[in-house]
Amino acid sequence: MTRMSLKQQAARALRGIVWRLERPPRSRRRQAAPPQDAGALIRTDSAPGRRTASWFFDQFPRFYWTSRTATTTARLNLRYEAIFGENRDIFAGASVLDLTSHDGRWSLAALATGARSVIGIEARPELVKAATENLARYGYQADRVSFVTGDVHQVLNTQDFEADVVLCLGFLYHTLRYNELLGGIRRTNARYLIVDTFSPYMMGPVPSVNVITEDADEEGKAAADTYTHGLSVLVGRPNLAAIQTMVGAYGYRIERLSDWAGLLRDNPDTEDCDDYANKKRITVRCVGARPPATQSSTGGWRSKGLASTAEQAR
Repeated sequence: MTRMSLKQQAARALRGIVWRLERPPRSRRRQAAPPQDAGALIRTDSAPGRRTASWFFDQFPRFYWTSRTATTTARLNLRYEAIFGENRDIFAGASVLDLTSHDGRWSLAALATGARSVIGIEARPELVKAATENLARYGYQADRVSFVTGDVHQVLNTQDFEADVVLCLGFLYHTLRYNELLGGIRRTNARYLIVDTFSPYMMGPVPSVNVITEDADEEGKAAADTYTHGLSVLVGRPNLAAIQTMVGAYGYRIERLSDWAGLLRDNPDTEDCDDYANKKRITVRCVGARPPATQSSTGGWRSKGLASTAEQAR
C-alpha cells in the first residue's frame, strides 16, 4: 500500500476537522422514533365480566368445519371479540377489504357487525368457493359481498379498491413483501387497518422480523407466489416495534391493542389461546391520517388528483 505524503496526511486531517465542525449537533440529527410503549396501547379499562364472549359464531356454525385450518370453537369466538367486538365503532356502514379472506368467516363477521359491503381477496380457489357458499348460505349475496381469487399483492396493486377498513388477519406472518402490501393498503385510502398477527419476539423493544420458510402445500401456511422456489415460501414475522415502523412509513399509527388479557380473564375455560396469553400474538388497530380528499359515493376516501377507473372512462 502506498504511504501518504505529509501533504496528503495534512489535507486528510483538515477534512476531518471541517467535517466535525459542520456536522449538526446530535439533537438536530434525524433519529428513528422510539417504539410506542406497549403498555400504553393495551386497553386496561375493562372491569371483570365486561369481556365475556358473545359466542358469535354459534349463529354461523358452518365456519366450524368449512376450513381445514385448525381452530377451536372458543378461539374463533374470542378472536371475533378482539377484532370486531372491540372495534364496532369503525364497522358501522363501512366498506371493508378483507385480505386473505379464507373461508369468508371474517367477511361475514364484518357484515354482521354493521359493514355495508365487503370485498375479500384469497389466493386459494377452493377457499373462495367455500366463502361464496358460506356467505350465500347465511343470506349475503353479491350486492353486499364478493371475493377475488389471486395473490393478494398482485390483486392489490393491479386493481382499484376503496375501503374504510382493511382487515389483515393472520397474514402478516405469511409474507415478506411488506412494501407491496402496505403500499396497496395505502392506495385504498382506508381510514382503519386491523392487524392480527404473531411473532415469537412480539414485545421486544427493537424492531425485528423473524424470517422463516413455509410449505405452500399447507392450507394454513403461505400460498405460493411468483417468488416461490418449489414449495418453499420465504415469510417474516414482524414484532410490534417493526409493525409500528412499517405502518408509520405508510401514514398509519397504532391506535391501540385489543384487550386479550380481559378476554382471557372473563372466559377462563378457553383453550388454545396461549399465544395471545403470552403476548406473542396480538390484535392491533391502526388509524391513518385522512388524505386531502372528498368522500366518495362509496364511502371511501380518495386522494385529490386520483379517480377511479370508472370515473376516468366517463
